Amino acid sequence: MLHCPAGLRDCWPRPLAWLWHRLYPDLFDDDDLRLALNQPRYHFVEWFAAVHLFHTHGVRALVSKYGYETHPRKRRLAEKLLGQAGRAYLRRRLEGQPPDLLLFRPDLSAFWFAEVKGPRDRLRQAQLRNHRRLASRFSVRVDVITVCYVSDEVRRR
Repeated sequence: MLHCPAGLRDCWPRPLAWLWHRLYPDLFDDDDLRLALNQPRYHFVEWFAAVHLFHTHGVRALVSKYGYETHPRKRRLAEKLLGQAGRAYLRRRLEGQPPDLLLFRPDLSAFWFAEVKGPRDRLRQAQLRNHRRLASRFSVRVDVITVCYVSDEVRRR
């Protein structure tokens, strides 16, 4: 579980998405920024988790859309990590989308997945089935990360 100051969410997507895009180019590309700005109600918890994991564990993340042909940078990285057949598996064998984050070490020596949920989000049965499939296919873990908002007043005490 990750705790996030409630006030930080109020800065999403402007100016926070712009700032994180500029500060973390290895995490967020121009397409990620476009999606965040065009869908302001979404993507915050995924970006927050990616930044947190970068700072606490030094890992990189591909944030959503990493299974699609239309995202060349993400496609190349996903293929390096999963192989071409592995990336195709994401599109052909899962029910819906793969987990929110494809996490990996900077040297590409290890990867795993993470599903990120906000305070009101629920894990669906199809997602759980996908997690089991991914864990079996790739012999990796699939983390579920919950982001909870904490009052800025509570944090000051």
